[in-house]
Amino acid sequence: MRNHLSVAFFLLCGAGAAQSVQQHAVDPELPSVLAEAPSSPSLASRLTKFNAGVTLTSVHDSAAGWYTLVTPAIAYKFSQRYSMDLSMPVYLYRLAETESTTQSPPPPPGQPVQVQTTSKLTPHTFDPGDVFLAAHAYFTRNRFSETLTPSMTLPSGDSGDGLSTGRVTFDMDSHSALWLSRSALLLDLGSGDSTSLFNRVVTRNYTSLGYLAHFQLGLLFTLPYRTAFQSVAYEALPLGDSKIYTTLTRPGFPDLTVVSGRSVSEDNGFTNTLSVPLTHHLALQGYYNRSLRLHTDTVGMGITFIARGYETRKQEPSYYDQLLKQ
Repeated sequence: MRNHLSVAFFLLCGAGAAQSVQQHAVDPELPSVLAEAPSSPSLASRLTKFNAGVTLTSVHDSAAGWYTLVTPAIAYKFSQRYSMDLSMPVYLYRLAETESTTQSPPPPPGQPVQVQTTSKLTPHTFDPGDVFLAAHAYFTRNRFSETLTPSMTLPSGDSGDGLSTGRVTFDMDSHSALWLSRSALLLDLGSGDSTSLFNRVVTRNYTSLGYLAHFQLGLLFTLPYRTAFQSVAYEALPLGDSKIYTTLTRPGFPDLTVVSGRSVSEDNGFTNTLSVPLTHHLALQGYYNRSLRLHTDTVGMGITFIARGYETRKQEPSYYDQLLKQ
């Protein structure tokens, strides 16, 4: 907790130092933090109170094949600064490694029975994941914006399928952005006890339990028609022993659930994300993630429906409209 307070203190000091920069207010309609889960109905940044949304995502993992999941979410925005959201993914289709046992023909008398165990990917349907709950505090001053996000998971998924740790997990993330015209420099600093709460835009084939620190550094570019492209490099660094929950056997570990040293849950690489609003209520998201440590590639494409879409600004009546009213 002391480390979290220190991080928050230095970030708030940085916001105060930004007063010396030329006045340039951050547009509240610019894309929100793309590192958050795309299922969170936070696209309507200017709306307050309740909102709801659902995201349908198709993912291809180079190690586990195809996933299809739907993620309903609800959110409550208390003000332009504070909000909360809750979501839970449901895997409509996924491939998971399953062990099967075969017995060889009866051996000669006195010889032991030979049993062979093999693993293969089998389809799983309608597997629920963990419930994800997060709160957000957003601060902005001139060209600098800061989002503090404490989050937690509730164990509703199956740890035997690699979708849950079976325990409540937590995380604290600090997301900073320095806006330069229509682009931004991004920095994320955080820590928690599960990889499932870090870089949630990427669908993984595993989750972990064990303390870790995580970092992200990158750029965001805002394009015409409210489109945004973000590219970040990331590092998840374990701070102690970790337990991995997965259905894919990792090299050097024979069991599906692995307990090892500090490096078992470490991951690093880069993530590219593109967000394209289609209408006031629909948005298209796509991402490509490359894990340098695990040597895996993950590509995802999803579409999000927001119940309360973007708030449209009222247009001032034209000169001819004013004449007609007279």
